[in-house]
Amino acid sequence: MRHNPQRWRAIEMRLGRETSAWVGTVRDDDTPHLLPVWFVWLDNTFYFVVATESEQFNNLRGNQAVSVVLPDPDRVIMIEGEAHASDRKTTDQLADYFYNKYEFDFTQDPEIDWRLVEVTPTRVLAWGDGYDHEGIQVL
Repeated sequence: MRHNPQRWRAIEMRLGRETSAWVGTVRDDDTPHLLPVWFVWLDNTFYFVVATESEQFNNLRGNQAVSVVLPDPDRVIMIEGEAHASDRKTTDQLADYFYNKYEFDFTQDPEIDWRLVEVTPTRVLAWGDGYDHEGIQVL
């Protein structure tokens, strides 16, 4: 539940312009694994790409729970949710967004097999954004 539409708009604007975030996945032995990623925020979904041969992708095969946090420790936005590989149509659409934002076409890399991952938020937390009096849970 979004408590404050103004706050949510500010969070979405920031997610739209930030260039990197830390994504936390869970290894098979239940230990955390963090990796910085480029991302796109679109239609209340967090998208990032990961190499299919990476530890992070392997972690997602066993446990789809993820945490995402922007790198600014003073103005925190944290997303908790479930991650799933995107379908071909979504991948094709988001490839354009990634190219426009980063000049990176992950669908045309001859060296690495990239997979688009979408995170559906189950909870969004924020603080240091001027709305702390409302609490930290935004969604």
